[in-house]
Amino acid sequence: MPPFAPIAARTRRVVQSGFTLIELMIAVALSSLVSILIYTVFINQTAAYRSQADMGTMQQNLRVAMEMLSRDVSMAGWGVGWDGAVWGFGGQGAIPGAPPADSSPLYGLWIRQDSPTGTAHDGIEIVMQDPNRSTWGWVTGSPMVCGTASIVFHPDYAAQATLYNNNGNAAGQIMCYTPLLRGKPGSFVWNVAGPGTGGQVPVTLNAQSDFTAECTESLPQRMICAPPRYIAYYIDDVADSTGIGSPALPVLYYVPDVLAANASGSGGYPTPDDIPIAIGIEDMQFEVCMGGEGIDCTDPSVAWTAGFDLASSATSWENLTSVRILLVARTLRPDARSTSVSAGVDPDPDDGYQISSTGTADGYHRRLARTQVLMRNATGTWQALNAGW
Repeated sequence: MPPFAPIAARTRRVVQSGFTLIELMIAVALSSLVSILIYTVFINQTAAYRSQADMGTMQQNLRVAMEMLSRDVSMAGWGVGWDGAVWGFGGQGAIPGAPPADSSPLYGLWIRQDSPTGTAHDGIEIVMQDPNRSTWGWVTGSPMVCGTASIVFHPDYAAQATLYNNNGNAAGQIMCYTPLLRGKPGSFVWNVAGPGTGGQVPVTLNAQSDFTAECTESLPQRMICAPPRYIAYYIDDVADSTGIGSPALPVLYYVPDVLAANASGSGGYPTPDDIPIAIGIEDMQFEVCMGGEGIDCTDPSVAWTAGFDLASSATSWENLTSVRILLVARTLRPDARSTSVSAGVDPDPDDGYQISSTGTADGYHRRLARTQVLMRNATGTWQALNAGW
């Protein structure tokens, strides 16, 4: 070929390969299908993880609530008298904060059915001496008169008197217990009248009729004194300005000082000072077994009794053997995958109340927890009254 061949002779055809429209459509369809599958798996895994996390939180809240209730219920009545009461301070009224009768003592255990009113839940109030031994002061020596104006501690416990000053930062009441008052346990309480000093705690003259009925001559020669603990538990599921509870977020609350709540002028609890313990606690119920009446509390056929009212002549403190605690907890949000997970639970249908959500599946996961607490202080009173000492 000549060195200068025509341009047309040097041209070559370049063949370019690619995807056809049908191939592109198939590829897009397959990739979309794979993406949808991956997204579906991701959504299901996320929902399952959220559901498991919600149920884990529910179980933890239920565990905390049951542990605190069991501990305090088991201590109910520590330091009360033979009738389950401490004498000299107005007892529990029909509703929290209601003025009690002068003759009504303050009972160690009080189960409030339908509390707060209209909720169908149970509430519970517990009275005991402060179990912290560092607050204890012993009274020994010459007996004090029933109308004493001061509680005098043994010199070894003189420093404990300074724990009582009634200034809002320390005990406003003093509670003294004796194991033997005319052969039976006894317990008295006074309002503190001023700062304790020199081993003496000034108190207000106690003339309440239940006090004078039990202190007929002089106070016992030996007593152990400590601040009283008067606490309560209730469920808040009402949307109002007090507390964080609502129908969508039921909360178990703890009242650290019922005496202060009753004296606050707000009519008792609930108050803004109450402490939320566990969220998602939907219902709380209590039942009692009166083993001192010869009932076998371990027999499954035994009918446990709803409520416990020591003001009733048909109920006695020393015959109380066990308290059954029933709690219903639910997740804080419904399951996103299904609305038929569970319905409301009524743990105690014999108490005369029915919760409104019973029978309606709403998507919340629920757990029912139950435990029985031995009432060791009531049992100890039974032993003291029946030992023939």
